[in-house]
Amino acid sequence: MDSAVCLILLYLSVVMINGDGFTVSQPERLEGLIGKSIDIPCSFTYPETHKPRKINICWRRNNYHGEFIFNLSRRYTHPHYFGRIDFLGSPYQENTGTIRINHLKQRDQNRYFCRVEITGNYNEQWQSITGTFLTVRGQGPTPSPAQLTPSVTAATSVRTVEDEDKLGQNVILIIRSVLALGMLAIIWLIGIYLMKSREVTILPIEGSGNRPNERRVDQTEVTSRNL
Repeated sequence: MDSAVCLILLYLSVVMINGDGFTVSQPERLEGLIGKSIDIPCSFTYPETHKPRKINICWRRNNYHGEFIFNLSRRYTHPHYFGRIDFLGSPYQENTGTIRINHLKQRDQNRYFCRVEITGNYNEQWQSITGTFLTVRGQGPTPSPAQLTPSVTAATSVRTVEDEDKLGQNVILIIRSVLALGMLAIIWLIGIYLMKSREVTILPIEGSGNRPNERRVDQTEVTSRNL
């Protein structure tokens, strides 16, 4: 039942807009990339009997009666799109109301409706029924420089800690080596000292008559030589 009602309303809307020569043409779907730009085309027609003095283009989002995001005459741009919507249409010469959305964001994914308003001999306003559904996709897993900086910093910090650990280990090894060499030197000196002390103890006391190769001289021999 709900589907039938929707179809009837849709049919009536098409008859109301297209039956008198008022049309708005938009692509059914578009796809853009985050950070890039996307053009949403819009072209329109109206009866030749209407001689508009002024043509205004508006854009809505979400649904047919959704909130306005752009109004050409009032120079209005929704805060979410501020500075990111460019008007590329030529309403008077080419009957177009195309807009461009720059620096696409994921939140820009939505359905957009072009609305035309004319004032002159007749005042009329009409818009697209189905609008254009914009799909916004990411550009891939490639990280930005702002995302790379913390990783580089972290890696640098890890290297610094490792270098400090290696330096500390080298200093400890050097200290241990110096201490070992010092102990060996002390032991060597003690050994030399003990050896020298032993040699001094073994040497005969002067005048003891126990020197090697010493020959005892008879007192009589000395006396005869003196004579």
